[in-house]
Amino acid sequence: MGAVSDHQEPWGFQWRSSTYFIVATVAVALLTDMYLYGFIVPLLPFVLEHRLGLDPSLTQRISTALISQTALVMVVANPLVGYHADRSGAKRAWLLFGLAGALLGSLVLAMATSLWTLFTGRLVQSLASTCIWVVGLATLADNVPPGELGKMYGFVTIAIGVGTSGGPLVAGVLFDVGGYWVAWSSVLFVIVFDVILRFLMLERSCDPSGPVRAERAGQDPEREALLPPSTDPDQQTSGQAVSEKTGIQFYLCLCSNGRFIGGVVSYFCFAVLTASFDTTLPLHVRDAFHWGSLPAGLLFAAFQGPAVFFSVPVGLLKDRVGTRYPTTIGFALLVPLMWLIGVPGDERFPWASEERIGSIIYSIAVTSIGIVICLLNGVGMMEATQAVDEIEGRNPGIFGPNGGYSRAISVSSISWTMGIGDVRTLFFDRLSKSKIVRASVGRRDCEMREPMSRV
Repeated sequence: MGAVSDHQEPWGFQWRSSTYFIVATVAVALLTDMYLYGFIVPLLPFVLEHRLGLDPSLTQRISTALISQTALVMVVANPLVGYHADRSGAKRAWLLFGLAGALLGSLVLAMATSLWTLFTGRLVQSLASTCIWVVGLATLADNVPPGELGKMYGFVTIAIGVGTSGGPLVAGVLFDVGGYWVAWSSVLFVIVFDVILRFLMLERSCDPSGPVRAERAGQDPEREALLPPSTDPDQQTSGQAVSEKTGIQFYLCLCSNGRFIGGVVSYFCFAVLTASFDTTLPLHVRDAFHWGSLPAGLLFAAFQGPAVFFSVPVGLLKDRVGTRYPTTIGFALLVPLMWLIGVPGDERFPWASEERIGSIIYSIAVTSIGIVICLLNGVGMMEATQAVDEIEGRNPGIFGPNGGYSRAISVSSISWTMGIGDVRTLFFDRLSKSKIVRASVGRRDCEMREPMSRV
């Protein structure tokens, strides 16, 4: 009689591997990344001018260089991280690796006393950020059923918003109250909380026959793509053996899918729109309405705040009807609203030039845009995920035993980085050469121009 060994599940296996706990862990990971990313912004003038002893006229140019470096590193690292994450299968180790990089980069930044160490710390942070975003979103795709992906991404969007706003806010307050090292102490608290969740999280099996993958293979045909799916005969071989697509073949196969291309283009446009607000709003309201930091900060709250209330309902809507119609409606509504915010302060529209009327119109338009862009949240990640499911549904095993979520999401992430990075770099480079730099760029203005999340 053969002995049967009992398989003992790890402690707390049910809740540690549950969808909601995995989503919470990924959400906190992205919150931590955005917190660390924005934390340095209000401290940067102090670091450059006092700790490094640089001339104040160089502050804006160094800031531009740091932004350019971050964008370049992420564009280069995204496909590399995506490839290795898909090949390894297990995602938790990559999330822990990203956390270690974030901690190391933060320590280097905190102790930086030269430009070399400052750029090194930001380099390490950028690599860690790439790992966290690509692997974190791929972990969601691996573990969340397709019918709940929009809702779960809504929760993640809220966490990202908290990290985006909380980083510069906490840094500024603690710096004013307790000084430089007291401000950096909050980073340790955030990272410790994050590492606890990441060690507790247990991934589900990545087996293509698992429940999540099986459900994706038979998803509802009513879930339409942003663009029609490809009619490439090479992809119409359901039921036949197919060879695994690797290297450049993977990306050619993916880019032949209309859903994926639509998501990437939409994500790029969304990034350009977001970056345009981050970089121009403080200066526009100062010139048009003579507003200072507080009113501009409140406008940013009106722009970012609706995501807290509408992200989950919009995610539920996308789970029911797909991403095509909400995204199309979102871009269509943005056309008149983007025109409207350019009216106040423009002498060609004298009826809106009066400060009181113009400020009211501008505030309403910004708030409305903040509501409408909730329809665009997650479009890149969701379309990339569903494109992979669509291709693998027709050709099982075409992307290997671990699927292609990480590589697909890395391409989508590149489109976001290029859109948001190019706008900010061009803006700050132009601003650094202007005569108003020292008048408009102080600790508070740097805080207001904190980059938004890559939602």
